[in-house]
Amino acid sequence: MGMFDTVIVEGLKLKAPKEVTDILKANNAELPTEFQTKDLDNILGTYKINAKGDIFREERKPTGKKISYELPFLSWKDNRSWLERVYWKIKYKENKKDKIKLVDETKPVFVRVKLTNTFTMLAVEQICGRNLVLDYEVKAIDGKVKSTKLLEWSLESEKDAQKRHLDDEEFTLQIDRSIAKHRALKSQWYYPILKETYNPFIFFFRITVQAICNALVRWSYRWTGV
Repeated sequence: MGMFDTVIVEGLKLKAPKEVTDILKANNAELPTEFQTKDLDNILGTYKINAKGDIFREERKPTGKKISYELPFLSWKDNRSWLERVYWKIKYKENKKDKIKLVDETKPVFVRVKLTNTFTMLAVEQICGRNLVLDYEVKAIDGKVKSTKLLEWSLESEKDAQKRHLDDEEFTLQIDRSIAKHRALKSQWYYPILKETYNPFIFFFRITVQAICNALVRWSYRWTGV
């Protein structure tokens, strides 16, 4: 789906056809409260709509405190070959002392926004293993919802749901097999030799080919427009 924003509906009543309410009631479920939209900022932000229809947007407010920040993947075990580790350490000057630093602490707060827009919001809810899709249109003026409309809804058939579950299980099984195969390779006595010879060869060969291709592209620019 790409970048989107999340809209959390708290208390605002959304209309739904009798077919949808009957399905939800029969399965002891309720209308979803979390939707996705691509009609707002598209920065993975979060909006809230309260029971009165007021619209709020989540922002980060500094607390005035400093907290330690640990860079992502710090705890990951580096399984690269010795030559690759040396290459990246020289290229990006990796320094363990720089992996933990102090940053400004922030906390999430919801701020009322003067939003005037007509946007759609989509939710996919699991009902007894079947996907229920709800697509609403929301009209807002000066940060207040004026109307909501159900544009489209659909319920996955039992046959399609069963096929999807089987496909998901097969995909998971393939991933597990791939992981098991890789672990079996790593348990072989010759794996460390391959890691320190074959892997660096492929790695530096790729870098060399990329550098040559980039040089050819830069050289060919002189002929642009001839």
